Amino acid sequence: MKRAPVFYLAFASVFAALIAVFTAFLLHIPVPIGANTAYLHFGDCLIFLAASLLPTPWAMAAAAVGGGIADLLVAPMWAPFTIIIKALLALSFTSKNAKILTKRNLIALLPAYAITIAGYYIAEAVLYGNWITPVHSILGNVIQITGSGLLYILLGLILDRIHFKRFFAN
Repeated sequence: MKRAPVFYLAFASVFAALIAVFTAFLLHIPVPIGANTAYLHFGDCLIFLAASLLPTPWAMAAAAVGGGIADLLVAPMWAPFTIIIKALLALSFTSKNAKILTKRNLIALLPAYAITIAGYYIAEAVLYGNWITPVHSILGNVIQITGSGLLYILLGLILDRIHFKRFFAN
């Protein structure tokens, strides 16, 4: 049975809301590194999970909307950059397998590192008009994406063990 678009819209909306809340408020741990105080959040973990469950366009929309809303609530100047960066995070993952943690989805964490680090480096350089200052924020982004990646692996193991993906089968 092929899922109706309303099914994907509903779950993309739920993921967008969860991404926004987990990025902006829940388990929001400041990491004072560089010119800005970065923060550790688990919104990216939910982006990875959405991209492993939903078709790519829906996952990209959930990521962009969720990340954008979080930034509009917490630090609006970052929102335009975040919308693009978070949507790109969903591109490397696939939802076409029976499991969440596939070889491709584990490898997809590597481009997620690169997209996050490069994307926010460029964003900070543009915002501050300086290409040197953002170097100090790289470590904060590494910590952030590592935390989300580890939680994604843990959640993926748990959800795969209970065969959660069957619910999303096309």
